[in-house]
Order: sequence, then structure tokens, then C-alpha cells
Amino acid sequence: MTSQPPQVRRHLAQLPGYAPVVPLAERARRAGLDPEDCLKLDANENPYGMHPKVRAALSDALADPHFGSIYPDPNQTELRAALSHYTGLDPSMIVAGAGADELLDLTLRALLQPGASIVSCPPSFGMYPFLADVNELKLIEVVRGDGFALDREALLTVVDDVGAAGVVVLTSPNNPSGDLVPGDVLCEMLARGATVMLDEAYIEFAGFDASAQELLNEYSGLIIMRTFSKWAGIAGLRLGYALAHPDLVADLIKVKQPYNINQAAEVAGIAAVECADEISEQIESVRRTRNDLYDALLEIEGLSPLPSDSNFILVGVDPGIGTGQELHDRLAGVGVFTRTYRDPLLTSHLRISIPRADQLDTLTERLGSVL
Repeated sequence: MTSQPPQVRRHLAQLPGYAPVVPLAERARRAGLDPEDCLKLDANENPYGMHPKVRAALSDALADPHFGSIYPDPNQTELRAALSHYTGLDPSMIVAGAGADELLDLTLRALLQPGASIVSCPPSFGMYPFLADVNELKLIEVVRGDGFALDREALLTVVDDVGAAGVVVLTSPNNPSGDLVPGDVLCEMLARGATVMLDEAYIEFAGFDASAQELLNEYSGLIIMRTFSKWAGIAGLRLGYALAHPDLVADLIKVKQPYNINQAAEVAGIAAVECADEISEQIESVRRTRNDLYDALLEIEGLSPLPSDSNFILVGVDPGIGTGQELHDRLAGVGVFTRTYRDPLLTSHLRISIPRADQLDTLTERLGSVL
């Protein structure tokens, strides 16, 4: 071939891209292990998987000869009604997306012109700088302090500087440190007129009493993002939702892709809401196992786990053991797959997703074997 392919926009061609997790089968192949003998603890998925009632609902839907052959409802009527029951909010305050990631991107594109500012507090979710890059936004990072706690004064100073021309993006509980955004800090930002996108992807593991949802009626600048990927165990179907002022939701529905929620995701999401009480039993098991794992990690010399309100624990690794990446690699060799980061703030850490209760002994035994 002599001709050049079409060229993407220059700023896109120069981007580093997002660093996703490697599929289990590939990681097991690299380690020369059977995937069934491995612990996949690198992506914060529900270790119990899809609830049987959700799986049954999908099976029943597939039996319908028309399933998948017609377009889904662009207004997400049944799904938003189910989410209204789940959240207690009016459907006019809810819009669903193909994962919370789509809604993060959609909302930033809808609210901000290229060159506007997005404020983040690293270390946090790697999707935020990725979306800033893709949408040509100015990324302002307010680095967290000791123990990865938010730097309240520095953050409020930036909020005052940016004003209404930017968006603050925070995760609560934060990924990867596992801590909640303090309510007084959130209220202070909102009271100063900030637009805050609060990513509550892991809120079920903290408990809804830790959610900022009650602030939605008081502050129109608050936008809450949530997902079914973690608590409901359907990460592969891509389903999330946003809670926001009805006027903003109406605009987002106008500018989203019309058929952004596929029928399988819609069926699974509605079924998950209907059996949320039963799934909450899985969530409670994850919480208990999280506490047991935290206690076990505290007993291991050279490891410093951070308290977590989520379904993962960020672990500091003493230099005497090696870097976070080195411990990650040793664990991978025995079939325990964890998460490390390119972020310089996290080179001495790795993140461990919470396993099933019956897998905890295997995890601690394999961890002990490589230390």
C-alpha cells in the first residue's frame, strides 16, 4: 500500500490511552496456570458473580423470539422506573448508560468546552485523566495528602479559582484508596457553586447511608454516578446510571446515543434491582471478608493496608519486600492477580480486590508463600 490511512485528530494520536486489566485467561496463560486455580483480584468485580435470578431473567428473555431483534427503548422507561424504586428518586432525575464510564464521558462533553478544566484528586480512578485527554480538557490535579486523604484547603482553593467554568470529579469511596469523600468538604464545594461529579461506583459496599444522594435536592450542581458492574456482578454487560437535576437529565437524554442500553443489560439491571435484597447478602459477605483480609494483612510484616469502605484494599509495600510491581509479579506467578499502577504516587502499593469468603485462606497462603 502506498496511500496513508485517514489520520485521527492530532491530540488523540498522541494520547497514552487507558490501561485496562488483562483478561483472566491471558493472565493465567502467561503464568502457565489453569484459570480455575487462579484468583482474579485485579478489577473489583463481585467475586460471587451474577445472581442466579439475574441469570434466569436473561435466560427467560432469550426465549422470546423477538429478543434482540428490535431496538431497545431510547427513553429507558422500564429501567428508569426500576431505578426509581431502587433509589427513591423520581425517574426524571435518572439516566442510564453503558457503564458509568459512558455517563462520565457524556456529561463532561455536554458541560465543558475543549480547554475547560476538570479537577481531580489523585491517586484516583484512571478514567478521569483519560477522559480529560480525549475531550481536550485541562486537568487540574490536587494531590491527596497523608494516607491519601483529600487536601481540603488546597481543593477548596482550586474550586474557587476554577469556579463555574470547570467540573470537580471525585470518587466515594475512592479508587484505589477506599476512603469516602467527607460530607463537609462536598457540601462546601457545592455551596461555593462548584459542579461536582461524584462517582459512587462502590457505594453499596460502604452502605447507602454514606451516599450523597440526599444532597441532590439541595444542590443542583451535584451529579452522582453509579454502576451495576460492582455490586450486581454484571460488569460484562455494561450498565450504569447517573442521578442529577431533572433539567440536566433531560439534556443528557437528548444528547446520549439513542439506543445506548442494550436489551440484555436492561433485563439484567431490572432483575438485579428486583433481587437487590438477596444481592445485599453477597455485599455483606464481601464486607466481612474485607475486614478479615485487612486484619490478616496487618499481621504481615512489610505490608501496610489502608482501611477501606469498598470491595478492595490498597496495600503499602515496604521497600524491603520490593516495589508494588515486584510483589504483584510474584503473586501472579502463583495465580493471584492484583492491580498495580503507573502513577508515581502508587509505585509502592498494590490493590487487592476482595475475594469470596472461601477463597480468603488461599489468598493469604499464597501471599505468605511469596514473602
